[in-house]
Amino acid sequence: MGRMQFFPRPKKDIVDDYRASTGRRDKVLAFASGPRIEMLAFTGHFSYRFNDQSWESVGWHEVYTGGWRADGQEMHWRLVDGHKEAFQLADEGQFPEVFRERVQASVALEQSFEVPVRGDIIISARRDLANASNEFIWHVRAVRGARLDDAETMALARRLEASLRADYDL
Repeated sequence: MGRMQFFPRPKKDIVDDYRASTGRRDKVLAFASGPRIEMLAFTGHFSYRFNDQSWESVGWHEVYTGGWRADGQEMHWRLVDGHKEAFQLADEGQFPEVFRERVQASVALEQSFEVPVRGDIIISARRDLANASNEFIWHVRAVRGARLDDAETMALARRLEASLRADYDL
């Protein structure tokens, strides 16, 4: 009688191709696939490729927002640099859960501050989960109408970030 498999394993050829293409031997935490994409999740990053193109890797700390939309079978994300991706998956496996957990694990601190002019700024300290150092990667985002190109808003953001760095940077 065969063994029941609770967490499906990625196809060996996908992992072999990833390893041959990148030279990396990281342990795969989850995988997903769709009509035009293959994805692998690792402790410190995830990698994906569209239609047999080359593998792209993204550190979990680089994900600004994203996740799984079950109603449309869609995985999506936006990176801190503004790059966006969204696509359908036929087999999501455990990838959405690992995606959420790893992104959350990279967040050390996130605080929102009201901007007197308009909106809010969010200052976050993230960890690169692939790097053993305790250094934070700091980000400032403008939300709800705030603009970082406004001098008053940017000055406030710099002061607040400096204060948080003094309190939290190791």
